Amino acid sequence: MPRNSIDVENRFPSSVMATQKDVAKAAGVSSATVSRYLADPASVRAGAAEKVRAAIDALGYQVDHSAQSLKTGRFFNVGLLTPGIGPFYWEVTHAIQSILNENGYFSSIFFTRDIDNQFHSYRDRLPLFLKKRYLDGIIFFPLNTREDDQLLDLLVQWGRPFIVMDRAIANPAIYQLTVDNYQGGWKAADVLLEKGHRDFLFIWGTPQVPSAFDRFQGFSRRLAEAGIALPSDRQLFGDFFAEPSYHAAKNALPSLPPFSAVFASNDSSALGFIRAAHEAGLECPRDFSIIGFDDNREYARHTTPTLSTFKQPLREFGLDGAQLLLSLIEGRLIERHRSVYIPEFIERESIAAVASAWEGLING
Repeated sequence: MPRNSIDVENRFPSSVMATQKDVAKAAGVSSATVSRYLADPASVRAGAAEKVRAAIDALGYQVDHSAQSLKTGRFFNVGLLTPGIGPFYWEVTHAIQSILNENGYFSSIFFTRDIDNQFHSYRDRLPLFLKKRYLDGIIFFPLNTREDDQLLDLLVQWGRPFIVMDRAIANPAIYQLTVDNYQGGWKAADVLLEKGHRDFLFIWGTPQVPSAFDRFQGFSRRLAEAGIALPSDRQLFGDFFAEPSYHAAKNALPSLPPFSAVFASNDSSALGFIRAAHEAGLECPRDFSIIGFDDNREYARHTTPTLSTFKQPLREFGLDGAQLLLSLIEGRLIERHRSVYIPEFIERESIAAVASAWEGLING
């Protein structure tokens, strides 16, 4: 039998739900050690912790959260306030939930926007959860809207642990994790300028989403430094999804001013634009260069051409956010209130030095 494996086949019938005492007996440790392990695995010596973990796995032991709630005042439930589930939110929340699951927590997801991007009435429903203390903490992905600012004020008044992700908050007392989207936008413009491009388009995501706004600000600021404006007729609205971006581009392409380079708020928007351009007889990167954002693993490396983009540390972002919130729930002192993650530019086939069909039109 492998070291630290637990033989429970004959001692604990599979039809009987294992108890904490059963775990202690199988692991050869005291019930107090099991209790400490369940409350904080790091507080138990490595050898004993390994035995307890093996016993839990072998017995299929499930934590009795109702009993633990009576002892600790916790519900082992974390709320996730998010505007939706796109590629970004899916990957981040998946990482968050993996940490919550490892630590015996459930998650309750609240969507703050409906399918038409309208604000829900969670402002009225959320206080009920907070008042009854069904949640030990909250991870909030706010947009740049008045309604989300009101939810943020509500969380401050709530007095329990919460963190903000993907938006910089002026209040330095609020724990927050953000990606430097401004720097990403600035870098995208800089890369394209270095390749000789002077005529640009920008594809928006949802304007109220902080990341879309920051990417536009960084991109347009770098262009302004080079003496290039980015007026409204050079901006398309794709809402972070391929289909809306495709239709926006399809409708706009016949009347767009000449362009040789495009920066899309995310990879999905970039792919929608590429499809519409292809149908209009324009090929990437022969006729235009394009940069996306996210490095979506499902298609950024598998489309034709492969997509130049910015890789966000989404898994690290989600894991760190969950760990931070759990530390706050457990009462640990965390001095660092704000963490900023830097996106990494990845150059692939979708960008090239300026030379396009548009050049012929410009030089006429």
